[in-house]
Amino acid sequence: MAGILTFDAEQHRYMLDGQPVPSVTRIMQSAGLIDYGFLPPDQRERAMARGQAVHTAAHFDDEGDLDEATISSEVGGYLDGWRQFRRDAAFAPELIEYRGCNQKLRFAGTLDRIGGNGIGPKWLVDLKTGTALWSVRVQLAAYASFFDHPGAFRRLSVELHQDGTYRLDEFRCTDWARDFGLFQAALAIFRAKEEHSR
Repeated sequence: MAGILTFDAEQHRYMLDGQPVPSVTRIMQSAGLIDYGFLPPDQRERAMARGQAVHTAAHFDDEGDLDEATISSEVGGYLDGWRQFRRDAAFAPELIEYRGCNQKLRFAGTLDRIGGNGIGPKWLVDLKTGTALWSVRVQLAAYASFFDHPGAFRRLSVELHQDGTYRLDEFRCTDWARDFGLFQAALAIFRAKEEHSR
């Protein structure tokens, strides 16, 4: 039986069947797989705000209802990079900012895109507005686990640049089990920390 996933945007908290569950990002941060501590706090805040603005613009653009007048020159460059990727890859999004969960292991998250070009397997795509960390492959493996046959996805990281270009990294379907194994190790560390802090 499918569980009911809800999300409290104000507290950025996921609930599965009324019980709180950790996010993919929180789990990976707890295990040190995501760490932007090398950035000064003010730079971190600016980067987060920029990333949110770019994600919002790309979301509306993918849905076809973007108001171009709301886009700043800074955000516009990153958006141009996303548009260029879509053209180059003939990528058509099917799920945008999709919230999902792994019911068995009880964690949740919001993936950026699922779609494809009509040829071969579906693509699971993550948009980055800064340098993509190596661990994005682990993040995408965790998101893939929300679905049946998670190893069938092409996992792609699209690093967007302010000059309208992008850099693409693809992680092989055959590496999904290994990458998800790393996430499960991070989840075990997260659970151990949670238990110890009680």
